[in-house]
Amino acid sequence: MSAPGEAAPAHAAPGALVARELSAHGRGAIAVIELAGPGALARVRSLARAPRLGERARSFALARLRSAEDELLDEAVVCVESPERVELCLHGSPALVRRVLAELGAAPPAPARTLEERAEEALAASASEAAARMLLDQARGALRRALERLPGLAPAERRVELAALVGRAAVGRALVRPPRVVLRGPVNAGKSTLFNVLVGHERALVDASSGTTRDAVRERARLGAYAVELVDTAGERELGGADDEVERAGQALARRLGAEAELVLYLRPPGAPAPTALPPGALVVHSRADEGRAPEPALSALREPERARAQVSELFHGALRLPRAPWRAGEGVPFVPELAAELAHALDGALDADGAELEARLAPWLARA
Repeated sequence: MSAPGEAAPAHAAPGALVARELSAHGRGAIAVIELAGPGALARVRSLARAPRLGERARSFALARLRSAEDELLDEAVVCVESPERVELCLHGSPALVRRVLAELGAAPPAPARTLEERAEEALAASASEAAARMLLDQARGALRRALERLPGLAPAERRVELAALVGRAAVGRALVRPPRVVLRGPVNAGKSTLFNVLVGHERALVDASSGTTRDAVRERARLGAYAVELVDTAGERELGGADDEVERAGQALARRLGAEAELVLYLRPPGAPAPTALPPGALVVHSRADEGRAPEPALSALREPERARAQVSELFHGALRLPRAPWRAGEGVPFVPELAAELAHALDGALDADGAELEARLAPWLARA
């Protein structure tokens, strides 16, 4: 059955030809597609225009994949496990993956249904070691065990356990979906320098001239045990004529990304005026602190990069109220947002003495099929 809040999925018929992406979804160097079911090899042979492809089981071959209109799609490595199971290794463009899946004409796999299946599915796209370890525990039944014991507890103890689960849900959300951290500030505030320090390499162009960064530069970074989506944005300054349209668009994008972010760090260099109209929860950080005394928090990414990294990590954990150690072995974590909302709703309401109402609420999530 489908989980609450989702449309009922269309399942592939028994014995149908099923195609699915084995690699993590999204852009990458390589994408791997599995085709399984009766006629899998025959379908790949047709796509590759290679009738003798995979005559030997457990073989590899290089093949040119073509559309029904004979358009070249990609050159792929084909791994033939058997006539009913074939893997294709393609270039990792999401658009290409979608096109090849469509050309294969196979049914999509049945989506994950149980909590354990959902955890296994999310595990493939884990953004950090902590996320992978947490999800692996849930795939082994940690969350199911935590939920199953709730209805049998006394109301007071049940409320304590519910509160703990809701708290862990916020941490689980930050592990599964990396929070967005946006760097904003005036031109030459040191945003790109700090960005490069946090991602660990020269990703953003650093220059003394104003307006060097005109678009948003995004990169995955690590703050403690958490992966984050770090965004470097265009410097903010007064603009004049039509020649500044590109930079003006970059500043508007910075404000928009900041409004949608979990955390905005506004870098204020020496002599810059206090910022106005920042989104709720934004933190003002005094940058280029090596140039003179500044109130805390203050940092110098150029002169003290490791200390700056530690300072940003501290600000991040404090602002989002995330523990330094986000994962504990065997602990149930509600990693599905809809389930977390259900638990929070139950916590906000009155708990019936025998737990029957909560048991009914949890029943769809604990179903095994």
